[in-house]
Amino acid sequence: MASGSTMRKVSLRNIFAHKLRLALTLLAVVLGTSFIAGSFMFTKTLSDTFDSAISSSFDGVDAAVSPAEGSEGISEDVRQAIVDDPEVESVNIRGSQTVVAANEDSEAFQTGGGSSSLAPFYPEQDYVGEAARMSEGNAPSGDSEVVINQEAVDEYDIAIGDTLILVTPNEHIQVDVSGVYEPPVDSGSSIALMMSEDGYLDRFAPGGMVDSLAVSGASDVEPDALVQHLNDEYDVSAESGEKLAEDLTKAISEGMQFINYFLIAFGLIALLVGTFIIANTFSMIVAQRTKEFALLRALGASRGQITRSVVTESVIVGLIGSAVGVIAGMGLVALIKLGLSTQDMPLGGGLGLTVNAVVVPIILGTIVTVISAWAPARRAGAVEPVEAMRTTESAAGSSLKVRTIIGLALLILGVALAIAGAVWTDGSTGVRASLVGVGALGVIVGFFLAGPALSLPIVPVFGKAIGAPFGAVGALAATNSKRNPRRTSATAFALTLGLALVTAIGMLGATMNSSIEDLMEDNVSADYILSGPTDGSFPAPATTPHLAQETEGVANTVAVGMAPVLVDGQAALDYGPQFQMTNSIDGNPESMVAFDVVEGSMDLEENPGFIANRTVAEANGWTVGESYELTSPVNPMESREVELIGIYEPNPIVEGFGVSQSAFEDFVPAEAGQLYFVGVNAEEGYDLDQLRTNLEESMKELIIIQVMTGEEYAGQATDLINQMLSILYALLALAVIIAILGIVNTLTLGVIERRQEIGMLRAVGTQRRQIRTMITLEAVQIAVFGAVMGMLIGLGLGWAFIEVLSGTGLEGAVVPWAQLLIMLAASAVVGVVAAIWPSARAAKTPPLEAIAD
Repeated sequence: MASGSTMRKVSLRNIFAHKLRLALTLLAVVLGTSFIAGSFMFTKTLSDTFDSAISSSFDGVDAAVSPAEGSEGISEDVRQAIVDDPEVESVNIRGSQTVVAANEDSEAFQTGGGSSSLAPFYPEQDYVGEAARMSEGNAPSGDSEVVINQEAVDEYDIAIGDTLILVTPNEHIQVDVSGVYEPPVDSGSSIALMMSEDGYLDRFAPGGMVDSLAVSGASDVEPDALVQHLNDEYDVSAESGEKLAEDLTKAISEGMQFINYFLIAFGLIALLVGTFIIANTFSMIVAQRTKEFALLRALGASRGQITRSVVTESVIVGLIGSAVGVIAGMGLVALIKLGLSTQDMPLGGGLGLTVNAVVVPIILGTIVTVISAWAPARRAGAVEPVEAMRTTESAAGSSLKVRTIIGLALLILGVALAIAGAVWTDGSTGVRASLVGVGALGVIVGFFLAGPALSLPIVPVFGKAIGAPFGAVGALAATNSKRNPRRTSATAFALTLGLALVTAIGMLGATMNSSIEDLMEDNVSADYILSGPTDGSFPAPATTPHLAQETEGVANTVAVGMAPVLVDGQAALDYGPQFQMTNSIDGNPESMVAFDVVEGSMDLEENPGFIANRTVAEANGWTVGESYELTSPVNPMESREVELIGIYEPNPIVEGFGVSQSAFEDFVPAEAGQLYFVGVNAEEGYDLDQLRTNLEESMKELIIIQVMTGEEYAGQATDLINQMLSILYALLALAVIIAILGIVNTLTLGVIERRQEIGMLRAVGTQRRQIRTMITLEAVQIAVFGAVMGMLIGLGLGWAFIEVLSGTGLEGAVVPWAQLLIMLAASAVVGVVAAIWPSARAAKTPPLEAIAD
């Protein structure tokens, strides 16, 4: 019997004697683990960047003061008392107003990934925390002067003395730039304006009420003592800056975990795809080394030693590949940081290298590699000494009967579960989704097992069809793909899995886009919609309805927004005490929305009250004509009665219920609500194109308002969906790239394995060009088979998930035919590209040397 040390030497020598084989196997490991390592590093970098920003915000802040529980804010009297307190050195108002900044020609500055904001200014000696340093000009005074950060000056060519227009949710203001300052933290492409404290309060807190304060104590007062003093003496909630920074850091860290899990999920998908490629690679290597293993068995090596030698090779490959993957992950993070920097979103914190970012990917990559190699290692150990006298091909075959039966059973079970989840309309969404998820797993595993048998009647037929123009070479390519169905199926499966996910997501995206378009077409009746940014980053200015109503050709308008009001203790959107909002409607909603009226009237302009959809009305026992209590969390001391004037079938434009703005505007501050969009209808017979021109001219001064038809408004919403999907596609592209490399891997190893055969073909007169064509046709067959199977699985699973989600507004699964045709054509191109190197290598095979081997 051979010794263990001897077998380890054999394993090591075998690995490094076949460097090409080693490199191809490593590649699948590297790509999967690099994504996982990069995920850990990227989230750490993000976390460090936020930590740095938080640290700069709270360094030097002895106490952070917020309103007492149940209070709207900190009153002017309390703030002034804290300012006058002998134990207090300085007090700063901590708050900012989001704005849209434009030049005096009403051309908005495009900040890209940045933002525009306005905050109170304090001189360095009065600033609580790490102060901004004035680098040029003068401090602002009054409510018409601001100072601006140096980065914005450089980015947008703004100079001292320039006039800026600032759009807030409630007004437009003109300000002059009086100075430039250097912020303590790089603000990237953001525009950070500051106004004098008095001017800021006059503009944005006319009653003197503020949300928070940063306080520094007198020289002889410790931060903890100051916090205790403020809590004891005033009706506020005070916390040390250090403690608040720790809490915020912890909250952000927990929020970052979602991003980490999201990215790791795609890394695991890539690693899963890589698993099949690694397993396929080791299977081919074992098949090629049959004679070698048989000879080792004849020399005394036991089955266990042969198996362990292959497992040892997989451990070495896994460790090396995973280590290289960690290094590649560092490169990925560096590239992401570079890309974000070009978009004016710089990230600090180095590359985010942590113990987890190194250890987890290495352990995971090694385990996956060993698991992938286990079955081939067992087959290697089963080689008998007599195999040394057989050819590789004769030794490689085995029955597909058992795995095909198991695979078909799993396929049928998976399909049944997915269909059950889709059609079980009485079940909960969670249970139905779980059924479809388990069914998806069954379909994927079942197809993997039954794939070789399924490929036998499909791939050769397809191969003959595409090979027909190439004569004997094409027929030979079709025959080759039939010779080893295990290999053909295993190679195609990686692409199948990747494209199944891409197809399912594409189908979901197409259905979401179609649903939004149908929603607007079926429910919006206004001629035009006036809206701010459709991503919800900034509300429409409050003056929008007034300006629209004064525009020539406008018959009527209806403004739809959200306000913090409750009817009978209920909010239309209730996400806890911090967010209780209800639709607010100014005007007659029937002039904008196509309601299916159940009872009563929808005309809130003529009958100020509220309207509710049937489901909500029934759940709360509301009856048309009855009045219910109207309250607001921002003004708990007041309430009134409001009448339910109508009930409608559920409508996605006015979800839940909506209240007439006139019913609450005198006891809820205007700034507490937000305006989302304004519907505009033309006077009878007025030219709609001319009305659009008129509206665009009227809205020009508002800077951010867009004039759109319902179709255009839906188009912007679908653009956002497509942007979201493009991120998912980019992440899934990693799995597809690995699958393509798997085809390259298989073809290259196949060329090595078929060296004698290719040499014989060359010897009998086959030209190099014909060899390249044969290998390329084999690759195209594999790629198209994998793509078609992936698309079929993706369409089935996509339909099932869409049916489960039908209750959320998705109706009627839409098949993205154009996308499918593009993917099918692309898969053929993938086959051609994947074959370039292996086919060139095959064509260079020396005939006599190959035959001699």
